[in-house]
Amino acid sequence: METPAQPQHQTQPQPQPRKRSWIPIVVFLSALVVACVACVALAVLMGRSVESTAESIHEEAVQGSGEWKIAIIPVTGTIQESAGGFTTSAATPESLKAMLDQAENDSKVKAIILEVDSPGGEVVASDEMYREILDFKQRTRKPVVVRMVSTAASGAYYISMAADKIVANPMTLTGSLGVIMEYMNFSKAADKVGISQVVIRSGEFKDIGNPFRDPTKEERQILQQLVDEAYNQFVNVIAQGRKMPTSRVRQLADGRVYSGQQAKQLGLVDELGNLDKAVQVAEQLAGIKNAQVVRYRHSVSLLSLLSSRLQMSTEPDAMKILRSAGYDITPRLMYIYRP
Repeated sequence: METPAQPQHQTQPQPQPRKRSWIPIVVFLSALVVACVACVALAVLMGRSVESTAESIHEEAVQGSGEWKIAIIPVTGTIQESAGGFTTSAATPESLKAMLDQAENDSKVKAIILEVDSPGGEVVASDEMYREILDFKQRTRKPVVVRMVSTAASGAYYISMAADKIVANPMTLTGSLGVIMEYMNFSKAADKVGISQVVIRSGEFKDIGNPFRDPTKEERQILQQLVDEAYNQFVNVIAQGRKMPTSRVRQLADGRVYSGQQAKQLGLVDELGNLDKAVQVAEQLAGIKNAQVVRYRHSVSLLSLLSSRLQMSTEPDAMKILRSAGYDITPRLMYIYRP
């Protein structure tokens, strides 16, 4: 009698220990490092400037290969105190000073050409740039020639008064000699949507320029006095720069724009021509020939770009639109051409 076969027990495979993956840990640590670096960079940007403007200037060869150099310094865009925030194209006193300092420290630079293409801008910034040019000339004795490009109006003409000579294209738009103060008035729109503003003030004129109401007669007089003072300063700067009687300047400074050709006939510019003409005039003033012409440029660093974007992100969209169009909700004195 056969013994029945005993069932065979199959040995179950033992689970292998799972290999630990280091990829998530590496990814986490990398993200942590990036976040820390970003926080440090943000703190630096918020606390101080991490990079001097002068270090970001480089030269571009334009023409010539002589021993001595003529440096072209661009003055492009709206003139304002700071270029950060709402615009990528602006001419500022800080930027101009940095380029003038570089030209001063370069012993081979014998003359400056300010390449002006601007409608003007803020009164204070224009005056600061004007005085920076005068100080540069006094310190270095290097001649300064202005080359007007498409537009060199109002505040841009103001700063040109510090130059030794002015060269304009016959079709350059210049002039617009005068001052403007403007601000937005939302009173009618506020009435339509039922918005009112409560103002508690320490004095009668503390909220002068309030955009939610019309200005009073007395407020208009106060603001007009400021405009008149800035206008008189503009007239005096032109009279000194062009060696022209103030009475004649006032005849010309009624706010209208002139072509380069008209400006030459009126004595507002010295020569008509392009860059070659400006170089020729600069060489004559400096007593040199066959100069190497270079153009200064600002290199935009990543940190300065991040700083600009940070400023933009903290400003309301409505304000960005108004500022990019050249308007503000608060009164500001402007040497600017409004087409």
